[in-house]
Amino acid sequence: MDAPTDRLIDQRLRNRIIEAVHILSKGDEGVRQVWPDEYFESFYDFIPHRDDGEMQQNSAMTIEERTALLEVRDILDTACDATPQQMEAEEFIATGWPSKVQPIARNALSLMLRRGRFDEKAEEIEPSFKGKWP
Repeated sequence: MDAPTDRLIDQRLRNRIIEAVHILSKGDEGVRQVWPDEYFESFYDFIPHRDDGEMQQNSAMTIEERTALLEVRDILDTACDATPQQMEAEEFIATGWPSKVQPIARNALSLMLRRGRFDEKAEEIEPSFKGKWP
């Protein structure tokens, strides 16, 4: 089996970022679904906290998508810095941060889903999976 190309890896990473932003876009329900640690870490697995480095370049993303994701990172970093590391879901929800993150995440998700999701086995110039997800 051949190793995946850099482009194919970028396509897969973009798809995983969409999944992480989808959780953030659910607001309180997203927190209840994955709990606070995963709420943050699912995003930070792909786009680091500002103190941990820059967002990596990704050939499968547009400049607009990158900009929208950096806006998500900005508010998520602020939420992360303003809240304790260990919280129950309802405690985090009570801070109001999931509701503040939600519209910015929805904007980024909407922008990314307008183009769609990429195939994960074949290189593509534009995403082939269009329409509502999930």
